[in-house]
Amino acid sequence: MPQVKVDDLPVSEKVRDVIKGRGIDTLYPPQAEALKSGVLKGRNLLLSIPTASGKTLVAEIVMADKLLREGGKAVYLVPLKALAEEKYREFRDWERIGLRVAATTGDYDSRDEWLSRYDIIVATSEKFDSLLRHNPRWVKDVGLIVADEVHLIGSQNRGATLEMILSLMKDRAQIIALSATVGNARELAEWLDAELVVSDWRPVPLRKGVFHDGRVMWDDGSCESFGRDWRNLAVDAVRRGKQALVFVNSRRSAEKEAVEISKLTGRLLSRSERDELAKLADAMESNPTNERLKLAIKGGVAFHHAGLTHEERRLIEDAFKDGVLKVITATPTLAAGVNVPAFRVVIRDVKRYSGFGWTDIPVLEIQQMMGRAGRPRYDVTGEAVIVVKVGSPEDVMERYVRSEPERLFSMLAGENTFRSLILALIVSFGVRNFDELIGFLEKTFYFHQRKDTMTIESNARRLIGFFIENEFIDMESDGTFQPSPLGRRTAQLYIDPLSAKRFSEVVESIDENPNPFGILHTIAATPDMTTVPIRKREMEDYLDLAYELEEDLYFEVPWEDYRMRSFLSQVKTAKILLDWMNEVPEVRIYETYSIEPGDFRRILETADWLLYSLLEIYRLYSDSQIDYLRALHIRLKKGVREELLDLVQLPGIGRKRARALYNAGFRSLEDVASASVADLLKVEGIGLKIAEDIRKVASKGTRMGTAG
Repeated sequence: MPQVKVDDLPVSEKVRDVIKGRGIDTLYPPQAEALKSGVLKGRNLLLSIPTASGKTLVAEIVMADKLLREGGKAVYLVPLKALAEEKYREFRDWERIGLRVAATTGDYDSRDEWLSRYDIIVATSEKFDSLLRHNPRWVKDVGLIVADEVHLIGSQNRGATLEMILSLMKDRAQIIALSATVGNARELAEWLDAELVVSDWRPVPLRKGVFHDGRVMWDDGSCESFGRDWRNLAVDAVRRGKQALVFVNSRRSAEKEAVEISKLTGRLLSRSERDELAKLADAMESNPTNERLKLAIKGGVAFHHAGLTHEERRLIEDAFKDGVLKVITATPTLAAGVNVPAFRVVIRDVKRYSGFGWTDIPVLEIQQMMGRAGRPRYDVTGEAVIVVKVGSPEDVMERYVRSEPERLFSMLAGENTFRSLILALIVSFGVRNFDELIGFLEKTFYFHQRKDTMTIESNARRLIGFFIENEFIDMESDGTFQPSPLGRRTAQLYIDPLSAKRFSEVVESIDENPNPFGILHTIAATPDMTTVPIRKREMEDYLDLAYELEEDLYFEVPWEDYRMRSFLSQVKTAKILLDWMNEVPEVRIYETYSIEPGDFRRILETADWLLYSLLEIYRLYSDSQIDYLRALHIRLKKGVREELLDLVQLPGIGRKRARALYNAGFRSLEDVASASVADLLKVEGIGLKIAEDIRKVASKGTRMGTAG
């Protein structure tokens, strides 16, 4: 395929200048093919090419040129918050030519009208879906949607949300869908009415092989010896001045292998490298998980999984990109879009444990991992090796190296997702009756694949009955849907209707017996909360706790065995949240409940959102405990007892500084306002700027309180 010079692109000169400013004068062949597909003239495009082949640049060129020519807005959808931040940093390059760039990922109960000032908006799919439900004025100006990692339309967790957005927007905006691996790309392109560009061309050629009995058998038929220990594959990369990614099937394996490999790589490091790694280890907070992490880092290796906090994962990714870390051992989450390539990828496991026993990891996921091998501008080739522990190396080679990825299937009909989707269509997207509802559903990828009206109609009718029975909607005699206040608020809050139903059921209980444990258990018992697993040896303790606090619970303790484990998991999660609000130190929470920092942070974020949602549902029915719920929400958000509520609302004051101020005698805004800066500086954790800021804010708050 002939090369295309950037200077020859039929786009604005400003766009060409930005691209050339990055040192890019010539496009890769699949990029050139994509830009000749009609996408620059408004055609939809599905671009399926390997990782590092320049998919994002194609989308950037189309976005920038379209915005300069036509105005309006472009929305770039990503699956992960971390990926949103990464793309936001990349896209700010376009501000040089006057295009304003923003990223939005949190707060599902907001119109975000401030986004009207921006041209390129990077958002997670969930965030953009929630924005569509609030119908901000600027949404009508969106003329282009880019769906990055579009293969996730087949994901059980995220697929239905992405499909919902594309179904809503494909008649209102140009669509560009990007992916490295789509098994049924033509079927997806037909649904999107998109031009299809598929290529296996890579800027860095990829060798693929399988490791068995001390040797790698490469896909070109050659063999290479590495010794009997598969870890030598990672060590060899470091010895050659390269980096390696090692993918394993569990967090514990990631941690164990990081420590084991670091023992082997540590002796290959220079003094200056060891000094850099020691600084990185010192930057990590102290907790049980991070003690293992620090040990591994000192040998040039880190593990990466969802149990780490967002900040810790970011530090590890940046240190790897900068060459400070030599090896990362990771669960497959690292392969899901975050841009961390390496010379060699080692895949230790092709099976993982699920609730139903050991299952094969899909070909699509393995190929996503393999695609991380080979760094443009650093490597002339990349290498991806699958370790064969059981079975035939030839079978593993055939299944994972030579096969195509699986077909993507719509996840729209999943019970939880379908329930939320149908309510949103009625409440937020103007679907007025059953015929219009079916009409919209026939525009989805689900219907495109199955052509099955009977099943989708049956499920939809059942849900309409549920919504009417539980007062989310009414139906007029002519079949017209009328959303209720509960239905509207549920859709806007972006919660499962079952969660909203549960919240509406406890209003009377909250009025009669407002208490933290009952409320925290209520939010833990919703389908929107991922609870902390209960261990067999813990069950009796949490059952005792449930009976001890039974008068504070708003739901009865179940007696059926099949419900008991789930119930006790909810009790455990509520107890963790209660400890946090009672100022139990985080490290003690991690140790007591065997919970990792990243999981704890996600539970807090979800609980914060759900407690806010409970408050909003509650106010539809009652106002007698509104102040109590507001105070409880602040306590949950900040992790404090009731006496610190005023102090934690001062700038720069979290739970530790608030407690230090309180213990030093500064127990109210008046105390802080009347204190001298010198007195405040005596308090642990209070520096000059914070002391001046909190005095100023406390004085203002005191004056407003007096005026009121």
